[in-house]
Amino acid sequence: MSQNTQFTPKLEAETPGVLQVDSLRHILVHPDLLGEIQKGVEDRLGAKAGEFLYSAGAYWASAIARRLKAASVIDEQELLLLFCSHATEMGWGRWQLEGFSADDKRLMIRVQHSPAAAAYGESDLPVCHLLAGAVSGLAELLLNMPCACNESSCAAQGGPDCLFVAQGQELAGGDGWEW
Repeated sequence: MSQNTQFTPKLEAETPGVLQVDSLRHILVHPDLLGEIQKGVEDRLGAKAGEFLYSAGAYWASAIARRLKAASVIDEQELLLLFCSHATEMGWGRWQLEGFSADDKRLMIRVQHSPAAAAYGESDLPVCHLLAGAVSGLAELLLNMPCACNESSCAAQGGPDCLFVAQGQELAGGDGWEW
């Protein structure tokens, strides 16, 4: 592993009320706020709520991964390790790369201490739609194809952690996948 896989946040506080890490503005949000937003959207939209959170997670992860990739020349494995380090340092739980295979079109990431699962509370179903979308966005960027991601285990269901498995989806008719 090269030195490029280290993520070191640089907090800049030049403007009161503005938190920046490197050149990107951030806000600190208590996970309970995210949980309440998710439950409120679920109350209004039912199962569709997960799709919105998933989409937001995919956007977030692909934007961050593109920025990380542009900052240094690294291979896919290093990019994934760097992203996992970034997500961990930013408080999105402890992200661990479980496996990536371009040949099998598959990405697996385990997250311990998911803020989404912790804030949501107990559930019969997986609840980390935002994180599942993030893993999907990473896989799509690396594989250059649509990737569906399933949360195969969720801490909100009583497990020790959350496991996300993204799988590339071949497009029918030879259509291309463009960003």
